[in-house]
Amino acid sequence: MSLTFTGQGRSLPQTLAIQSQIHLAGTVGRVLKQIRDIEQVAPLFVDAGLVHPVKREIALNARVAGIATRATTTKTIGGYLYAAAAVRMDLSAGDNVISTIGQDSTCELDDIDYEDQSKRLQLINVRQAYEMADAALRSSDQFDLIMLDCPLVLNRSMVPLREDESDAAFREAFFAATDAIKNFWNNHRDRLLPWNPNGTAVLGLASQRFGAIVYVARQDLRTEAGRQQILDTEGVDETQIQAISKLSKSISGIGERRFVHGILSSYTRTAAFRMNVQSPRMEPIEITKLGVIGFHFKASHSMTPRLLQLIGDSPLWTRPMLDKVCSKVMALTVVGGAQAAPLPIQLAEREQKALDKFLEYYNQGVLQEIKRKEIEDLWLSDFDSPI
Repeated sequence: MSLTFTGQGRSLPQTLAIQSQIHLAGTVGRVLKQIRDIEQVAPLFVDAGLVHPVKREIALNARVAGIATRATTTKTIGGYLYAAAAVRMDLSAGDNVISTIGQDSTCELDDIDYEDQSKRLQLINVRQAYEMADAALRSSDQFDLIMLDCPLVLNRSMVPLREDESDAAFREAFFAATDAIKNFWNNHRDRLLPWNPNGTAVLGLASQRFGAIVYVARQDLRTEAGRQQILDTEGVDETQIQAISKLSKSISGIGERRFVHGILSSYTRTAAFRMNVQSPRMEPIEITKLGVIGFHFKASHSMTPRLLQLIGDSPLWTRPMLDKVCSKVMALTVVGGAQAAPLPIQLAEREQKALDKFLEYYNQGVLQEIKRKEIEDLWLSDFDSPI
């Protein structure tokens, strides 16, 4: 067999070199323009109260719980096995001295169809996170904060669309998750902020793997309709918002992530906005009717802005209450970087590192048992015995 190359075409490295020279100036120009637009807009957001500083905790005194969720899969005999786990780490902070005071966990192992993987595992993790939060509130300990690394409510896109038997497992996971959410807020609401001013704050610090619901609000502060969704109790200056409205065209041309990075500096947060207004079909409806609010915050220069999600609405949620919750979360975020998370969640995530190897070990056990067929023999051993 022989290969013969003919023609005078360019190689890929040559094409890339030419294209980079052609487009470099345009790319640099667009980025610089967006940076200039952000520099022009950012002070207006501060003047309007759409971005404001959060007072730092001088001496952190709090009892907090961080709940981390994770799911992993492995191939086996033409299908998949999965392991989904939630870990809760409890910490006590006294005058900035932090110590662990307890932990809890839950895990689920089973086989899963390939088509069911993504959304079904997300639903399982949300349910498990609420189970850990419920256990914390039912314990004898009093918590100031309970932080979940997943959304507090579900995107409408998570609702099962089909009623056939092939989606039975997914439907079961969906209703189990929504039931866990409803039961949690119905059973514990009187002990939680904002309904109880001295209660526990339950918040969601969701990551992208749970879908677009938690990032819908990225565009809110860049549009006139979005700015109307700001909580009344945040004290936003309407006259300053008019000045921002005149720059809407410039603002809309800025990339979402770059925009949030540009308007936030260390120890600042955006005004809280109603997430359930822009996405009114969140589930479960009974809980979203209470209100779903969110705001972006940045704890330090090296930290990526995060979105914090809460249940409730104004006038129950006031600016001082939101600032106090945000300040504690910032104080607990001691490590920067793109993956920065509050310390309790980071410690809980560390516990989950064994999940992959455990699933691999579990898979080996499944394969060995199938090969030996001992399970089948046990089922059939007494099949012909007289009754």
